[in-house]
Amino acid sequence: MPIAYAEQLMSTEVVISRVGSGSREEDEFIRLPFRIYEGSTHYVPWFDASMRAIIGRRHPYFEHSDAEFFLARRGATPVGRIAMLEPKRFNEVHDTREARFYFFETIDDQAVADALFAHAERWAGDRALTELVGPQGFSSFAGAGVLIHGYDRTASMTMMPYHHRYYRTLVEAAGFEKLRDFHSPYLETGKHDLSPEYLRLAQIAMKRGRFQVPVYRTKRALRALAEEFREAYNDAWSEREVFTPITRSEMKQIVDDLLLVSRPSLIRVLRSGEEIAGFVLAFPDLSRVMQKARGRINALTYLRLLVAKYTSRRFIINGFGLRHRYRKAGGTAILFNEITRVLKGFRVIGAEMTQIADDNDLMMANVTRLEADIVKTHRVYRRRVRETTVTEGPDSVKMGTWA
Repeated sequence: MPIAYAEQLMSTEVVISRVGSGSREEDEFIRLPFRIYEGSTHYVPWFDASMRAIIGRRHPYFEHSDAEFFLARRGATPVGRIAMLEPKRFNEVHDTREARFYFFETIDDQAVADALFAHAERWAGDRALTELVGPQGFSSFAGAGVLIHGYDRTASMTMMPYHHRYYRTLVEAAGFEKLRDFHSPYLETGKHDLSPEYLRLAQIAMKRGRFQVPVYRTKRALRALAEEFREAYNDAWSEREVFTPITRSEMKQIVDDLLLVSRPSLIRVLRSGEEIAGFVLAFPDLSRVMQKARGRINALTYLRLLVAKYTSRRFIINGFGLRHRYRKAGGTAILFNEITRVLKGFRVIGAEMTQIADDNDLMMANVTRLEADIVKTHRVYRRRVRETTVTEGPDSVKMGTWA
């Protein structure tokens, strides 16, 4: 960018506009990250179709909650974006008044970040919400937080975001503080196996006959388990601070997305009698295919995804759940043994376990037991919503630097 034009752009006021489905702003909202991360080998874009479905409110989240999308411009140039979420179901379950932000992207300019957060605060205040939290999105299977460690690693598909180093600085300078960190350990096949003692615990638990680990080889078989998965997931995560019970529609969306990027035989289900006791969800890492697609889904993209599903030697593990009553019966050891068996059985080099909360003592203890390296950390921030002023109109707000 020419220096004179850059200086002119920096001096222009920031204008925040609402993004409507099917609008020019929608295209600009979706394509903005391609400019911000141009040349990056680590950023992985969402598919445009998935983004348009969310902006168009064609996502199960909107059955119980609300969200709006905003684009920041200087002159005619898009320079930032943000999605504002009111997680009504979460707020009801936890008796809170939380607003969330997501899809936060900006050029390296504090004034742009401050303008976006000022608008976010007004948006939250208009709804009597008292705290801004984020980045936190539309599903527990989509990535959360700002990347604060692991800038030399590629994002694991869209199960976590990638950010430039300056994002942390911009967010913290805007008055946000840490709420929680999510750590992503890397398991190298053959190096981070179960200890002999832990493996023996898994074997003893299996020999007692209480558990079975059937292998499901068809999409139809897995789809038939959707309701059981939902019940097991809601039980497994019910005590977590970030938990919101998953609805049937949300589970259908998760299963559909899961089968798009994984193979049925990679999904390991721990059964006890007539119910699912726990599960591990493994995926071939398709990040490189998604980078090449640059958001576009066409016949070539589908072909590349299909090939990569069967040839990728790097995996992602995003989804580990065990019902409470099986945690002292050897269920955790069995599931972690299944992780190592999957990696060895499919000749995988290694796998990244995505985004384990720093206060999840059970999972972090197992990461320590495996001596796995934490290769990425994402931080979710929070800031109290202060007294708000009336906005200048429903569709656009002009502002300069906010502090």
